[in-house]
Amino acid sequence: MKFFQSFASKWFRLLYPWGFAIGLLVSLGYNQVSPGNAAPEPEESPHKIYFPLVLNQEKDDLVLLGIYPKSYWQPMVPDALEQEFHNVDAWSGKHLSLAGVFHSSNQYNTVSNMLPVIWDDGYTPFINLYVPASMSSILNGEQDSDIRRWAQDYLIFAQNGTRMAYVAPLQEMNYDAAVPYGSSNPEHYKQAFQRIRNIFDEVGVPPESIKWVFAPNGLSTEGWPPFESYYPGDDFVDIVSFSSYNFGFYPGIYIPWARWTTPEQTFTDYVERMRVMAPTKPVFIAQTGTSAYTAQNHYDAAAKNQWLIDAYTLLAEMPGVRGILYYNDNLPNGYDAAFYRSGVEFTGYREGVTNPAYHYVSPAELMESPLTP
Repeated sequence: MKFFQSFASKWFRLLYPWGFAIGLLVSLGYNQVSPGNAAPEPEESPHKIYFPLVLNQEKDDLVLLGIYPKSYWQPMVPDALEQEFHNVDAWSGKHLSLAGVFHSSNQYNTVSNMLPVIWDDGYTPFINLYVPASMSSILNGEQDSDIRRWAQDYLIFAQNGTRMAYVAPLQEMNYDAAVPYGSSNPEHYKQAFQRIRNIFDEVGVPPESIKWVFAPNGLSTEGWPPFESYYPGDDFVDIVSFSSYNFGFYPGIYIPWARWTTPEQTFTDYVERMRVMAPTKPVFIAQTGTSAYTAQNHYDAAAKNQWLIDAYTLLAEMPGVRGILYYNDNLPNGYDAAFYRSGVEFTGYREGVTNPAYHYVSPAELMESPLTP
């Protein structure tokens, strides 16, 4: 069942030289493809006006849409939101609420260069806070100075409690192939999670300016405890989430564990378990995506479109699900997750998000009226 291994974390290994060899095990299957029907470039969007949406806390079907853009890691260039988020908004007819990014604790400039731009343009940041170190290094305090500097920059972004973001520290801690801090000891993760929280408190980040997210991989490393064992507890977490992808089949390389998974297989069990684990917390799909390779070297654009329709229909109707962040990019290892990029579109996304459960909520409104399950 290794098909659930985090896609984004594979890219981390490309960014960190010591993990490069591992990433190549999959990257050797590189095969440039054109995953869909060509589409004309969308017209430039006019200036947007954000009409307020009052959150009714008794409403049980509101779901936020989000994506990870191509520039999810490096500082966001000035026109990145225009090129990616605005175009998806206009093309799909549904405004994205969440902007997913990955920040390393030693990349301080990403805070000041990314988060204010995202917030000011009408999107709420969802940050995977990655620490490029072992769990023991984090617990021994060796990473404290980097984490503290990152938190200090985040404090500037918070602007005296007038801005907010979702922050998921040490995402996918339960999968050792995904991150260097992966641990088979859930207590170590809980201690590290609390250590990071304490640093944010020490530098003075206002509580209203941060929503803490528990973000495991849906699938734990074989022999490791299930994600429930890692949960820090309701007192320390605002949102529970998980990552799960339909990887399908990488082109040009045989992977014994590869298979195509339906949306039900990809999400249902994990959502239900999270609801039992934390019934008072909203559930986010922290990372997801789908390939169009339904069999070895067999590309099926129609199947990918149908998967997108079925996934967004399913998740809109699942109790407790309040947010979905889709990985809207393709990478050199052949994984073709994007639904809208470089003149290629998969209209299954556009059809799936027509469900009335999907609403735009501005950053200020999310801050004033937090989501409920």
